[in-house]
Amino acid sequence: MSNNFFEALHQIATDKGITRDEIESIVESAMLSAFKKQYGVIENVKVAFDREKNTVKIVTKKMVVKKPLNPAEEISFDKALFIKKDVKLGDEIYVEENPFDSFGRIAAQTAKQVIIQKIKEAEKNIIYNEYSGREGELINGYLQRRTRDNLFVDLGRTEGLLPAREQSPLERYKIGDRIKALILSVQRSSKGPDVILSRAHPKFIEKLFEMEIPEIYDGIVKIVKVVREAGLRTKVAVASDRDDVDSVGACVGMKGIRIQSIVREIEGEKIDVVAYYDEKKIMAANALTPARIREVVETSDGGVIAVVDGDQYSLAVGKAGHNVRLASRLCGFDIDIKTEDDYQNFLSSSDSRALVDQLFSGNMDETSLEELPDLEPRIIKILEKSGIFSVEELVEKSFDDLMKIDGIGEKTAQRILEILADVVDFDEDDEDGKGDEPGENEVTPDENHE
Repeated sequence: MSNNFFEALHQIATDKGITRDEIESIVESAMLSAFKKQYGVIENVKVAFDREKNTVKIVTKKMVVKKPLNPAEEISFDKALFIKKDVKLGDEIYVEENPFDSFGRIAAQTAKQVIIQKIKEAEKNIIYNEYSGREGELINGYLQRRTRDNLFVDLGRTEGLLPAREQSPLERYKIGDRIKALILSVQRSSKGPDVILSRAHPKFIEKLFEMEIPEIYDGIVKIVKVVREAGLRTKVAVASDRDDVDSVGACVGMKGIRIQSIVREIEGEKIDVVAYYDEKKIMAANALTPARIREVVETSDGGVIAVVDGDQYSLAVGKAGHNVRLASRLCGFDIDIKTEDDYQNFLSSSDSRALVDQLFSGNMDETSLEELPDLEPRIIKILEKSGIFSVEELVEKSFDDLMKIDGIGEKTAQRILEILADVVDFDEDDEDGKGDEPGENEVTPDENHE
């Protein structure tokens, strides 16, 4: 095969990043395919390369016969003598074939198609291997075209896809605009590798922080977690093992200069950078920034209640609940926002519920009189002096029993029974939605009158 052809082939391979070994393998496949197309067999054929001369040739093993019937596997005795002078009939000799002379038009076309196809496949594999090893990295490109909501970004050697779901609602692009994006995934397809990009993924924010903040790049400050609702808000929890480093201050920078460069990149989306703590109460209060939190109380289900002033409630919850939702995701547990009034009402109902559960469960310890809501300490002392030390003992007493206790008059006895009635009413109303009938220890208006 001519030097010019082989040199041109190597130049194409070099431009596309294909190695010499790969291009030789491609040419070998093409030559064998063409030979098979021409003669129907390739078992006796091999392709030989001369790297010094930059040439390739086909060598076939043929049997020496008087009159060949199959030119692919046999050679005439007269022609064999030109190759090997001491050849004899029946010998097998190696014959060099000139592809340009041996192949017909169809066979040559087959070789051309195989070379083109193999080069394309090699290029696809090279691009796939290059970009699949870069998943999670930032990459720059230019908007090349769009189809509906999807954007196609020119990355140089290939084209990246920025689907609608991976775009921020705040961003608008024109053809030719520069786009910085995260390589989210690389997938094989019949057309080549599909490089999927993202500007909405939390990892995109993390990589922007690494790029803009030296302390994060050097590992002095660590990003513990990033949560994001693209176009609305991002929350970033950071920490440092060094006591002399302010992790939040390092990210924000002097007068906010560092964080502002990141905010500009994401078209003004709000970013909250908070210090990470293992302690749930502190972490919850930090995560709810920019709202000011008065108190954080842990709940029995593993979450917390954040108590805020009335003017901070909307800020803590956020538009459509996005602030508290992101804060819960950042912390890893549920956060319930309540105003001071709502929290006090919640406490009253919770105390009553806890007391009812304690009163009506058979395996609970005795309940102290202090557990009864609104029962004055003065009355508690009188009851304890008479030998009544628990709520369970008190509910067994009737109105007449209470009237017999020194220091308790009619109004006080009625007040005690009303407190007990509230506890019983709470339980029955909550269970079936109905009011309760007067019980053994409850006082009706007629009984009071008597």
